[in-house]
Amino acid sequence: MSRLALVRDVKFRDHQTPEDHPESPARLQAIDKLLTSAALDQAFEQLQPRAASEDEISKVHSPAYIESLHKEAQLAAKNKALIALDADTFMSEKTYETAKLAAGAGLVAIEAVGKETYDSTFVAVRPPGHHALFDKAMGFCLFNNIAIAARHAQIELGAKRVMIVDWDVHHGNGTQDLFFDDPSVFFVSFHQYPFWPPDSGWYTEDGKGEGKGYNMNVPLPKGTGDRGYFAAFDQLVKPVCVEYEPDVILLSAGYDAHELDPLAQQRVTTLGFAMLSQRLADLRDQLGVKIVCFLEGGYNTRSMSESALATMRILNASSAEDAAQVQTSYVIPGAVGGQSPVTQDMSPGQVDQRIQDVRKHFSHYWKSLR
Repeated sequence: MSRLALVRDVKFRDHQTPEDHPESPARLQAIDKLLTSAALDQAFEQLQPRAASEDEISKVHSPAYIESLHKEAQLAAKNKALIALDADTFMSEKTYETAKLAAGAGLVAIEAVGKETYDSTFVAVRPPGHHALFDKAMGFCLFNNIAIAARHAQIELGAKRVMIVDWDVHHGNGTQDLFFDDPSVFFVSFHQYPFWPPDSGWYTEDGKGEGKGYNMNVPLPKGTGDRGYFAAFDQLVKPVCVEYEPDVILLSAGYDAHELDPLAQQRVTTLGFAMLSQRLADLRDQLGVKIVCFLEGGYNTRSMSESALATMRILNASSAEDAAQVQTSYVIPGAVGGQSPVTQDMSPGQVDQRIQDVRKHFSHYWKSLR
């Protein structure tokens, strides 16, 4: 019995984008190909997604916005052309239905971990979601898949506290906006800063009203490598997660912080993502909670697919020994001194200072950071 279930479907390739657009069907094709070539397509239980209903999507999005996307898809079908919602985000004939299926895949994943069958699920879908706002598409995203799933976990599983961790290289501004005043959802994002979206994701954006202190941004400087990401997780994410005591952990699993990604300048390796995934698995086991992962960014298809598979393999590992073997498989042979080839930060002092600044700021809200 696998510990992890994988939600996927070839229909997610039906969402079309312009030629040479970084968010393309090739991303999921790469994951499918790697699963097959590594003989891992049978290692994880496979779950079929279902389309989310407009009512389920409206738990986080404006009904008028949902209807506007439906009409844009109809227009795209009528004209046999792509519709630009902004400079980066497009609708094709089948995009609306594909986006509903992506949102629904998260609901299937939530329900799967709620049945005690699996410890974790991985939702391999597109379009991604963490930039989508209440009433606006943005940054390749139409519906905020992880936000819709968070509400579903609260409604269907009775989760009183949901922790969302976002390690995509871009700030998850849409998810932040949707839960900014809501203490029942703790959102933590570590991302390259300054970057995109502009002027978004500074650590003083810490929530409002009852949600004050429940929105943690960790804005990392360009050139932060594995070491800096580990430090951010260990010194910030882990202690507040343990103190918050979530009923479920959701992950916005973007892999565009990878050193090979063409859209960013962070230096995380595939091994680095495996080790970050292990930290999540350790929290899962320590707190006795489930994890649901949502594919977000990652635009070098090789590094994205390999890193996504690393997360799946770690979360599926049946023992500490198995997990260690998974990590060892990503160590480059001949590493100096036998050390794991994790990348160091280009400006370690700046990275450490930023982490300390965030820790000091949030120590006003969380005892574990004092």
